[in-house]
Amino acid sequence: MTVPMIVDVDTGIDDSLALLYLLATDEAEILGIASTAGNVPVNQVAANNLAWLDLCRAADIEVSLGAQVPLVAPLMTTEDTHGPQGIGYAELPVSSRDLSARDATTMWIELVRSRPGEITGLVTGPLTNLALAVRRDPELPRLLKRLVLMGGAFQHQGNTTPTSEWNIAVDPEAAAEVFAAFSGLPENRRPIVCALDITETIEMTPEHIRRLSERAGSVPAELISSSGTLPARSLRRRMCSG
Repeated sequence: MTVPMIVDVDTGIDDSLALLYLLATDEAEILGIASTAGNVPVNQVAANNLAWLDLCRAADIEVSLGAQVPLVAPLMTTEDTHGPQGIGYAELPVSSRDLSARDATTMWIELVRSRPGEITGLVTGPLTNLALAVRRDPELPRLLKRLVLMGGAFQHQGNTTPTSEWNIAVDPEAAAEVFAAFSGLPENRRPIVCALDITETIEMTPEHIRRLSERAGSVPAELISSSGTLPARSLRRRMCSG
């Protein structure tokens, strides 16, 4: 069964691999990609998203520009981890495509309202865009089928401060607003939170990529496997890190 999804990312090496995985599987239907500031500034995130879609021959997927800064705190970025453009030290061709005419907040609201109860939201960056969307449309949590997010640290030390994980630390106010907005839903409709307890134990090595490529026979998997576009040292470290 194909899962219709909105993907909200701060692309990022780990976000790049998540996008490539979703583009390679026939189990996901990406309806739109929301760009948010986090690993790198939001304009670079959006450029990365467009470039990956072009390379993967998926240029029909909408990419929207999201929040430039967190709700309250100054923006933190982490080029020292993800490289100057957020994708290691790779240089992707610049896309000739335009970003969506609607911003990320509007895209979230309009897509979810167009298919109530059907869409899964996946957020692998800070929760700024979703928090802004919920402020504008408080019914959004009820209209989503499910929310899956990467963030937080439970029973695990932090990777930004001794107790905090990167995506939550970049915009803690947004995270608090999103969790509060979803708290009134039934237990089986509340967010699935993939925290450091999970992400710090998942590895994606070059050998994993090679084997996936052989089985997938897809453009995204072949791209990563054959070109070494993302640095091997990052792949050895982990697929998901915040």
